Amino acid sequence: MTDDPQADPRSRAVSAIEGEMSRLVRTVRQAVLRNAERFSVELQPSGYSVLQYIVKHHPTSPGSIIQATRMDKSALSRQLRTLKDLGFVSSVPDPGDGRAQLYAPTDLTLARLEEMRAETKELYADALDDWPTPDVQEFVRLLGEFNDRTERR
Repeated sequence: MTDDPQADPRSRAVSAIEGEMSRLVRTVRQAVLRNAERFSVELQPSGYSVLQYIVKHHPTSPGSIIQATRMDKSALSRQLRTLKDLGFVSSVPDPGDGRAQLYAPTDLTLARLEEMRAETKELYADALDDWPTPDVQEFVRLLGEFNDRTERR
């Protein structure tokens, strides 16, 4: 929060966003680390993030993953190799470019993630238990709008 008691309420609120976003980022990082460990002790948080992207966008190419995650090409190659060796993703030749591969999650991955999603949903439900449904819906709307606006910059 700003130290200037003379600042108007909007200015104080906008200044407070940075602190709250920092808390949110720390919380998300901790959750990704925990989820990566729960999913597989052999999986790094960056590998878990790659896996989540593949689940949402399969089949997908390494180029698409790099564009979305901003991950270095060599780091992504290591993560994909690890995910494949652990049996969490499969790959097939890209019909548009026979030299490239497209990646998709395995059934094992989808089943594990579904279990974990149920637990995460329960955690969020508990955290928001005393919020009225319209407030939860408004929170989702505002968070989505904020994300859309900041992604465009």
